[in-house]
Amino acid sequence: MRRSLFAATALAFAATPLHAAEEGGGLLSVNPGLTIWTIIIFLIVLAVLSKFAYPRILGAVEAREAHIAQLTLAAERDREEAAALAAENRRLVEETRARVHGAVEEARGQAEKMRAEVMDAANRERQEMLERARRDIVSEREMALDTVRRDAVVLAMAAAEKLVRRSLDTEDNRRLVRESLAQMGAPAARA
Repeated sequence: MRRSLFAATALAFAATPLHAAEEGGGLLSVNPGLTIWTIIIFLIVLAVLSKFAYPRILGAVEAREAHIAQLTLAAERDREEAAALAAENRRLVEETRARVHGAVEEARGQAEKMRAEVMDAANRERQEMLERARRDIVSEREMALDTVRRDAVVLAMAAAEKLVRRSLDTEDNRRLVRESLAQMGAPAARA
C-alpha cells in the first residue's frame, strides 16, 4: 500500500513538468485538468494517509508526548528529591559542624582545666619545696649555732683554765657550761 501511494505521488509530481513542457508552458503555467487531477490525487493520498498513517503517527506523537510528560514529572520529582537531600545534607553538615565545635570547645575547656590543675600542682610543689628549704635552713642554722656555742664554750673553758691554771671539777664544768650557754643563747634569741 505504501509503495502504491509513493508511486502515485511520484507520478503526479513527475507528470507536471512533462505536461508543462509538452504544451510549451513554463513551470508556473496553470492547467485546469492537471490541477483537478492533482487535487484528486492529493485527496486520495490524504484519505489513505488519514486512514493508515496519521493514526499511527498521532499515536506515536501522543505516546511520545505522554512519555515526555512522565519524564518531566520524574525530573521534577527528582529535582525536589535532590533539593530535599541537599537540605538534609546541609542540615547534617551544620549539625556535624556544631558537634565538632562543641567537642573542640569541650576539649579546650578540659585542656584549660588540666593546665590549671598542673599549674596548681606545680605551685603547691614549689611552695612545699620552699617550706622544706626554709625548714632545712632554720635547722642548719640552729645546728650551726649550737656547734658555735659548744665550740665557744670549749674555747672559753680552755681560756679560763689557762687563766686560772687549775682544773675545774665536773660540777663546776657543768655550771660554767650552763651559764655560758645561757649567756650565748640570750644574744641569739634577740637576733
